[in-house]
Amino acid sequence: MRFMKKTGIFAILFLLLCPYSQAQKNTNIKRDTTKGFDFFFSPGMYVGNKTNANYYRGFPTAESDYADPDIKYIFNPASSNGIWYNQIMELMVRNHRGIIADTFWLEEVSQMRYSAGFSFAIGARYRFAKNFSLGIAVAQSLMTANGIANIGIKIDEVNSANVLPYPLVGKERRTFFELTAQYLLPVGGMVTPLFEVDMHINSTKVNSSDLIVEGTPFTLLNKLGAGVAYDPNLSQSEVERRRGGVGYGFTAAVGCRIAFNKWAALEPVAQFRMEKIQLAGYNAMTPNYNFMIRLVLGDKAFAAKKKSE
Repeated sequence: MRFMKKTGIFAILFLLLCPYSQAQKNTNIKRDTTKGFDFFFSPGMYVGNKTNANYYRGFPTAESDYADPDIKYIFNPASSNGIWYNQIMELMVRNHRGIIADTFWLEEVSQMRYSAGFSFAIGARYRFAKNFSLGIAVAQSLMTANGIANIGIKIDEVNSANVLPYPLVGKERRTFFELTAQYLLPVGGMVTPLFEVDMHINSTKVNSSDLIVEGTPFTLLNKLGAGVAYDPNLSQSEVERRRGGVGYGFTAAVGCRIAFNKWAALEPVAQFRMEKIQLAGYNAMTPNYNFMIRLVLGDKAFAAKKKSE
């Protein structure tokens, strides 16, 4: 019985070691780098569409509610018991000689535009063939919308109105969850053209929306609740309210892959993105753009083996 057990153990060891021994003798075996995982990090520059940026002008639509930006929230004395109104008046009179104002008014608000925002993405993809891969990524862009609000106010010298321009600034964060297909043109060489398409879900969060008067920010967001006026003499808690929401989009991209070796590459990429960004009243499908440089590292541990020809 003991002999049979020993024989069985030797037989198992023989079966396990034979393939390994044979592989050691075949010096022409190498890893197949056409299949495996790539991991990447992509810093870039995201350019948003001005249609969405106009959300921060502060003109509510039928889809808006009390929590969305409203520039009249600042100019209505009742919304802050006259406190913000008086503060703005004092700031303008203090910094502009000749003003004798006892009132001011909103003259005009320019169209808003996004400045180019920093973006980044991290993700992974699997190479099903030398030129084709599928991947997933999480990306984020920090956006700033800028515009001008012209405020009318009286001046002393001619007893007429003057107009003072002040910045309007809105800040938001966009997060994207992307599914991407990539195709490399089989041209050979160190530099290879590439094409990509993706579909994604996006999530937009509004961080702030302010009118900056003489360096002092005044928020366009009602954070206290519908019909509640600001009063510094009272202890008032802010209402937790998320501004923004979930949308979706599609992307087409072109670029090139600059391969340093089989495991590392840079990919400069330009993306054309059609996106529905969820900002109340300003959420039409719009074109946006992203320009990035992707650092790619391959994982050869996941590569299959094959014999070289």
